Amino acid sequence: MLNRTFGIEIEITGMDRQRAAQILNIVGLSATAEGYNHQTRAHWKVVTDSSVPDGCEVVSPPLRGEEGLEQVRIAITALDDAGAKISVSCGLHVHFDASGLTADEIRSLVTRYARFENEIDRFMPPSRRGDANQYCKSLQAFAHKREFQNARTIDDMIRAQGSRYFKINLQSFHRHGTIEFRQHSGTVNAPKALNWIRFLDAFIEASKIEECRQPQAVAAFRGKNATLVELMCREQGATSEDLAEATGWQRHTIRAAITRIRQAGTGVVGTRRNGQTRYRVSSDSRQGASDSLFRGISPEIERFYKNRAAVLAA
Repeated sequence: MLNRTFGIEIEITGMDRQRAAQILNIVGLSATAEGYNHQTRAHWKVVTDSSVPDGCEVVSPPLRGEEGLEQVRIAITALDDAGAKISVSCGLHVHFDASGLTADEIRSLVTRYARFENEIDRFMPPSRRGDANQYCKSLQAFAHKREFQNARTIDDMIRAQGSRYFKINLQSFHRHGTIEFRQHSGTVNAPKALNWIRFLDAFIEASKIEECRQPQAVAAFRGKNATLVELMCREQGATSEDLAEATGWQRHTIRAAITRIRQAGTGVVGTRRNGQTRYRVSSDSRQGASDSLFRGISPEIERFYKNRAAVLAA
């Protein structure tokens, strides 16, 4: 069972809007052909899209649970049977309801995706890896931006990103209340699309769990020491400048506080790079659970993606 409401956008070629809408109606999905718009509908809509000038974009209404996944299966299978095609310019975009996520949980989600991005790239075609595609750019630089890591609100995070053309798009939060995942290539293969939706839903939940480990480490401290630990508990940790800005302390005071935090039994790792030290609470202090890309993912989906990565690498 999926944890949250979702929606998809399927970019296809070889079929115009009227034909795509006709096919969806034939298989029992209420659909209309429309001009380009960002309106959320209670029915499937088929719209123009500048990135696929010889095709169209099929957009679902908000979907829920297994019933929603079944609608996706029916829609994609019907489009495939009717002759829909994909090109390298096509993408499969998935939106998830983000209304219940906190700023810290969204930060954890984006940072964790960036941390595993190279691994995710392995089961994507070359056109969707790294910064190869201008419409779904890498998150790795953005996730390390000071403005993002220090953001206190979701609005601050959205401003720090500045564009929707990333593998995770936060800009859709204002318009739709969602977070959009843009990395997946276009597909008219229903199992491939369903596996990606299930993978992302579980990935979001696992990222929330990662963020929720912080209170165990933070609760042992008070005042500005607790602020230090909270910042260092983030996925990417915190630089000396980050810690100084949050506490108003000088660097020597911060170093002394980190020493006391270590003496109290909370492991802190300092990594120096490009003349800057970044501090992070070690995984042992974050409830001892090791993280991996497939934490919380079903064995069947894990096997699917590991097999796909192996085939694409062959």
